[in-house]
Amino acid sequence: MFPKLSRQVWRRLYPGLVVVGLAALGTGGLAIAAYSNQMDIPTYIASLSTPQVTVADLQQGKLKPVVLVDVRSPEEHDEDRIGNSELVPLSDLEMGFGVIQIKAIAKAAQKGGADPTLVLYCTAGARSVKAYKLLQATGLKFVVLKGGIQEWRRQLPASQDAAILSPITLAP
Repeated sequence: MFPKLSRQVWRRLYPGLVVVGLAALGTGGLAIAAYSNQMDIPTYIASLSTPQVTVADLQQGKLKPVVLVDVRSPEEHDEDRIGNSELVPLSDLEMGFGVIQIKAIAKAAQKGGADPTLVLYCTAGARSVKAYKLLQATGLKFVVLKGGIQEWRRQLPASQDAAILSPITLAP
């Protein structure tokens, strides 16, 4: 009926539709990446700027000395843990008294003259990233174990923990 008007409307709408389509694809891709890393989208975005260490890095002693800190629940810690890792649940950190525990752990480790890196871990990484964000203001050195205890156990059975960790960890 009005072909010229129709073309003009289409020319104005087309760039907007392209932008909306690309934004939808980007958001979908972000959601897929977060889901595949077992995280919600805000935690996944935060994880992109969080220093992480791999199981291989720890095995090779790239960060020694380290203190492993489990931020899972006490029940999860009782089921399985990496070596003699310290337990400071994320819920304690969120309430504030876990920060005091972390500072005490770091201070005890520094008494031997070492300046350890505290390696935070959970099941797959999401809670560790949240813990890292809560602890950034302490001024201590933290990294997150990429893939958490799931990745650790994928590569190492519990029977090998002591042999792998003894040269790189400080005694709790």
